[in-house]
Amino acid sequence: MKSRRDFLKYAGAAGITISGMGALSSCTGSLIAPSEQKKPNVVVIIADDLGYADMSFLPDAPDDVKKYGTPGFDRLAKTGTYFKNAYGTSPICSPSRTGLITGRYQQRWGNYWYGDGGLPSRELTIPEHLSKSDYVTAKYGKTHHNGGDKEFPTLHGFDEFLGFMFHTWDYIRLSQKDVEAYKAREGFKGNFGCQVVGPLLWAEGKGKKQEEAEKVSYEDGFTTEIFTDRACEFIERRKGDKPFYLHVAHNAVHQPTYVVDEKWAKRVGARYLPWDRNAENWDYPYWEPNEERHQKFHKRWGHMGKVDPEGRRCYLANLLALDESVSRILDTLEKTGQRENTLVVFVSDNGGTINTYANNAPLSGFKYMFAEGGLRVPMIVSMPGRLPEGKVNEEAIVSTMDIFPTITSLAGLKTPDNLDGKNLLPVLNGKRKKQHEWLAWAQSRNSWVIRKGKWKLTNNVGWEHKDFRIKENGDAVEAEKPYKYPNSPQLFNLEEDIGETKNLIDKYPVIAKELRELYNSWDSQMAGRMDSSGKPRKNP
Repeated sequence: MKSRRDFLKYAGAAGITISGMGALSSCTGSLIAPSEQKKPNVVVIIADDLGYADMSFLPDAPDDVKKYGTPGFDRLAKTGTYFKNAYGTSPICSPSRTGLITGRYQQRWGNYWYGDGGLPSRELTIPEHLSKSDYVTAKYGKTHHNGGDKEFPTLHGFDEFLGFMFHTWDYIRLSQKDVEAYKAREGFKGNFGCQVVGPLLWAEGKGKKQEEAEKVSYEDGFTTEIFTDRACEFIERRKGDKPFYLHVAHNAVHQPTYVVDEKWAKRVGARYLPWDRNAENWDYPYWEPNEERHQKFHKRWGHMGKVDPEGRRCYLANLLALDESVSRILDTLEKTGQRENTLVVFVSDNGGTINTYANNAPLSGFKYMFAEGGLRVPMIVSMPGRLPEGKVNEEAIVSTMDIFPTITSLAGLKTPDNLDGKNLLPVLNGKRKKQHEWLAWAQSRNSWVIRKGKWKLTNNVGWEHKDFRIKENGDAVEAEKPYKYPNSPQLFNLEEDIGETKNLIDKYPVIAKELRELYNSWDSQMAGRMDSSGKPRKNP
């Protein structure tokens, strides 16, 4: 049970007035039986690599986020429940997104890391299940499930899709003319690497394959706005129609965040360089093919090969654009009279990443790591009038796998028996305090984590990375010491040590043994690592 003081620290950060505190401190909400309601609409908004602290209503929000504010995030939190202990199923995007959309540990079919497992035809997805109950389904944005028989959205339940099929995409260079400009460039070897440019894909009609999709070029486009425009148009088309499931999977705030839209760059005073595909020379942040350091340094700091002073400001520019997307979607739901019958879930796929200058305070670590900063994600669940509003849940350990059964339960539909996720409604309505007794994660047989209650046992391959700090003027500079995450077995008490600084494995060997046995039991139920075609990998 959280005290009034605990809630006040969130409310103050969000700008909620004292007169509204009744909703925060005592609102229990009430569910109307699904049989008495028409089936709810569902909107799932996924951020990419969002920093755990990068929402202005949070007490750990950094000063720059508080300065500019995130009214969209704050508004959604005020009308729903924010979960402090929410987790993705992986510290990287493709496995995590696959766990979310199937409601199952993706390791069950060998999907552990990049290139593993894919999305097999036998695995049921949220849009497939809802389609059986007359839902209209649409997806706009990123799709990345590591391949598989039905990775393309219209092959796993969506009626329409506009977006891209990769782990990253450029924010503004979205034309076939941009592709041709690169191909004509001296030094281009046919591989865009991590900074992919070019048209988006459009497909309409279930069963359509990727090769049948239409390429849609945009001149002067911006992916965050394009995906939001389509989402809002879809909501307007659905007014008074069949129930819908809308999946908005932004590439914001994934790299290359140093490529920014002019409007948002001006908003935060970030570097902005207009893109001119016909220019004789392309300057940073645009990739010059003969820049030898591009592939080597891109994943870390961009092809500058060092900490970018403008890095945090560029991240903020893309963050504010993402926040406005949430506001616009909520506005459209309200304008069309559909807000109170629409469940909105906002979540990040994994933790914020160090190479985009995300802030994961007070957690340790970043994306790619089994530290809390890689696994724990911001998560808000909102449905005014049907679910409690203005709440912060600090106790329940929840997973993005829980989204699937929560949707089916709210809609009064049968929940598949084989899901690992659990219905969140009893926790949301205060009828149950706990959600998962424990959760487990694995990258491989030698790199894994298990959390049970306050205890976390991790066996990691280790990680060392240049770190950064933000100066008072907003510039990013390299920190004196690199960030290191240990490569030996570690036991942490997360209630007392959220930053994972004190290894207690020698002090509590019995607890470590119990957790290891629990992990081993879970691991025995998972498949070995598979490639995207479903064949076993040589190195499990």
